Amino acid sequence: MKNYFGSFQKAFLILLIGMSVWIIPGSATVFVEDGKELTIDDLYEMVNTTKPANNSAPVVFFYDPECGPCIPVHEYLEKYISDHPVVEVEMVNLSAGPESEAMMSDLYIQHNRSMMNTPVIFFGPVGLEGTDEIINGFEMVYRWYTTEDCNCQSLTS
Repeated sequence: MKNYFGSFQKAFLILLIGMSVWIIPGSATVFVEDGKELTIDDLYEMVNTTKPANNSAPVVFFYDPECGPCIPVHEYLEKYISDHPVVEVEMVNLSAGPESEAMMSDLYIQHNRSMMNTPVIFFGPVGLEGTDEIINGFEMVYRWYTTEDCNCQSLTS
């Protein structure tokens, strides 16, 4: 029997699978410290009716330069920070070493998450995971997290 699946086809299949992983994000979600996932409507309601109980933790963005979905978020945040110099976001490159991975793992544990996906950004008790969630929700959640003058009830964990 002749083998019709030659080395060219195998290489093409591997390339196709690799590109699909790079192009298609694996996860997209909004979550809070107790591990609960929020819908976009839940997020809007939260930022309009509550305030964080403690906003002293830095805003932290985790990415990997080799992660396809991370690239547009990283570019968006760099431009946003450049355009808004008062905005402070700690950018953590996960390929920098085990310390950065341990930092992300600690935050996932604090937020009762069992899986780690990138890109992800933490605003104290809230996490945004996925390209669209971060780009579309960053400004709203950042303002909620850093604004002191809200007359809303405190969000406790």
